Amino acid sequence: MFVLSLSGASVRAADSGADPVPALLDALGGVALARPAERTAGPEVLALASRADAALDALLRAREEGDWQIGLGIGAVRAPLPASVREIDGPAVEAAAEAARSARRQRASTSVPVVVRAADERHAETAQDVEAVLCLIGWMVRTRNRGQWQAVRALREDPGATQSQLAERLGVTQQTVSRAVKTSGWREESAAHPLAVRLLSMIDLTSAR
Repeated sequence: MFVLSLSGASVRAADSGADPVPALLDALGGVALARPAERTAGPEVLALASRADAALDALLRAREEGDWQIGLGIGAVRAPLPASVREIDGPAVEAAAEAARSARRQRASTSVPVVVRAADERHAETAQDVEAVLCLIGWMVRTRNRGQWQAVRALREDPGATQSQLAERLGVTQQTVSRAVKTSGWREESAAHPLAVRLLSMIDLTSAR
């Protein structure tokens, strides 16, 4: 299982006093999570995914929504799962909490505070490998301007759509979409997604249950 602990975002909205949590929860609502994401305290959110691709999707959406510090813990959670994600317990939850603390410490020294921890220490090196991949992906997401971000999000949500269809949906020209996708690094980023999913799955599948 994959536990994501997210905290302390600075919002994209013009009103710097806005609460960033509702927008994040709305974005995570489109992810196939094991339990709906919930606010825990202040600007902090907890999410639980049972699949590696869902965990990656949640992380990407969080990076798009703001500068969240993300701790990802991988391992077992106590069964049966409770109705609320705030009530989950187990080694993966502890790993996520440790990762989140490390991410908060790193926020002053890195633009992409994403930390991965495996509950099983035998997978520490693999966790470091996937953390490096996720940080690179996160950096690419962070450097996009709003137009690039909108085009990439639309493309990710509907990979089969043509640029003409995306342009109509976004209310811009096809040339604008083409330029935004090309300059966003989307193709390079998406090529790294399968690697991230494989590394995450390796940890999860071989973790103690």
